[in-house]
Amino acid sequence: MLDNFIYRKNTTDENVMKEILDKQAYRKKKINFGISEDDVWLDGGAHIGIFGLYVAQNKGKKVYCYEPETENYQILQKNAATINSTYNTQIECFKYAINQNGGTHQFTIAPNTWRHSLMTHYKKKLPTVEIECKKIDDILSTYTDINAIKLDIEGSELEIFDFEHNFANINKLVFEYSFTKDRNMENFFRRADILSKHFHVDIQKSYHNQKYQGKEGFWGGFIDSIVYCVRK
Repeated sequence: MLDNFIYRKNTTDENVMKEILDKQAYRKKKINFGISEDDVWLDGGAHIGIFGLYVAQNKGKKVYCYEPETENYQILQKNAATINSTYNTQIECFKYAINQNGGTHQFTIAPNTWRHSLMTHYKKKLPTVEIECKKIDDILSTYTDINAIKLDIEGSELEIFDFEHNFANINKLVFEYSFTKDRNMENFFRRADILSKHFHVDIQKSYHNQKYQGKEGFWGGFIDSIVYCVRK
């Protein structure tokens, strides 16, 4: 762990750190998915910069970090400065959410540090704030050095992957698919088919065998799932 890296003790920050740094959730040996020295990452849902630290520890070149929640963003900026002064990796921070169409939207603040979302799944009423969003296509056309994408954007990826995008420069894409916001497996496979025009999409056998509360074809898990894509 990097000295002076800021996180909130006894919060879900520690869970995210364990998932990314210890368990290496964004590495998959089977398809040779990991961090390379020439990687320039777009990090959607950057939280406090844990994925940026992971990229730096593995000698990636650069990370563009997008995080809309104010407290997370403030910590992200401080951690980015620490990473930039310690590693050769460059971290740049942007206080925006990433979505399909950009604009200003209401953003639900979750009762933990990382599940804030434009698409809340909580049944109880939670506080909301107004945030600015950046269209993913605008980011990719502005920062043409991006060659890898990580998205953990709590449901906004569903609409993004309903559409074609210019992924010509993208060698790797990894995202957390929000099954808890859309359990319909037909929708998942439809979106995966769109991505498969550009990438080999790592589809697990278990995805084809899902049942939820007795209903076939609906995600049966209680958590979302990370999907890995590599350039064909």
